[in-house]
Amino acid sequence: MNMEKTTRRNFLSFLGALPVSAYGFSHSVGDEDGHHLLFGLPPEPNAAISVGSEQMDEALEMLSPYAPSFRGGLSNHGPMNAEAMVSLGHHDVVKIWVENYRKRLEKRIAPKKRIENSKWREALGDESRSRDWDLLFSRQLAESPWPKVLWLWVPRLAPGIAAAGLHGVIRVGHAVCSLSIKENKLRLDELARALGYWAATYMTLPGKYSGVGKLSPSSALKKVVQLPREARVSRGLITTELKDLLGFEPFAAAVDLVDPTKGSPSFMADLLATFSGILINTKASSFDFLHAVTGAAAIAELLPHVSKKEGPAVMAYTWQVASAMFARHGQPGLVAEVKSGIANEPVKKLAKLAVASGDEHSIKLVAACSREWKRNSDPRHLAAAATRLLR
Repeated sequence: MNMEKTTRRNFLSFLGALPVSAYGFSHSVGDEDGHHLLFGLPPEPNAAISVGSEQMDEALEMLSPYAPSFRGGLSNHGPMNAEAMVSLGHHDVVKIWVENYRKRLEKRIAPKKRIENSKWREALGDESRSRDWDLLFSRQLAESPWPKVLWLWVPRLAPGIAAAGLHGVIRVGHAVCSLSIKENKLRLDELARALGYWAATYMTLPGKYSGVGKLSPSSALKKVVQLPREARVSRGLITTELKDLLGFEPFAAAVDLVDPTKGSPSFMADLLATFSGILINTKASSFDFLHAVTGAAAIAELLPHVSKKEGPAVMAYTWQVASAMFARHGQPGLVAEVKSGIANEPVKKLAKLAVASGDEHSIKLVAACSREWKRNSDPRHLAAAATRLLR
């Protein structure tokens, strides 16, 4: 995002040695009904990671009148970026960023027709029903704790993870990070809107997970059939470009190349590190593969709220959409081994650079890569963020 000089000075005036939020590891537990979680619930919130809560809530209130997309399909990054900046320790600039960003947004549409709990499939993927989806999830979150709503809906929505170029699941991931620190109505409303955006823009890709795969994501990538260059005709939004794959039969096998049954962190760690490496090797625009990384990182935040039974399918569809990016945008050199000596800047420096740029995608990438780096300290994560910021 291009900032006016005065606004940029405001940004820079806030940048200093600010603390970086820390997120702990989880372990396998069960809920009160005896369900066993695949990776366990996030740690209990504490004062150290609650810094910026006031700014987070103020941002959500400022952004509450606006629709999840604008200008014919561009995604509203406001709530996502507010959470990302808070998590990176730059809560003092959130209000300035939001005030500037929301000038481009559009107001939410009116509801059309109530979506009943038993008839939700009828409205799936209908973006004109986005407000109806918001209200459905608001009702469900008023009736049940938010982890249980995720338990039910993440597996339902996972086959359509390509929704809005992965921005649906990314927005849900940021909403969950925020709720994991503090629960209130503003944050529950944001989760409802995020889930509603995912459901309203739900988009499937060729192929259905059946559990026969044997490979890790890094190995499976070598077997993904790439769309011929002459068939890469669409331009514009990520979803528009991915639709080039809808009639491409060889891609349907991609979802079943992998074996996600071993769970995370091994499967998701390999997936995220592999696509961080691709992001580093990308010679042209990194925009599409950036979303493969941030989308998978969002799923990593949601997996603690998914059952052991449903977890493998959720991870398989995460792999599917990342591999779709590779099938659609692949070029020589993307899967080459990342050279030693790649830029590996500290998180604090990367956060400062991203926030100073004002660019919503860079800020979200640094937040995603820093969280994954804390879980799995593969140097490709921070190097991917540095490559985006310094290239």
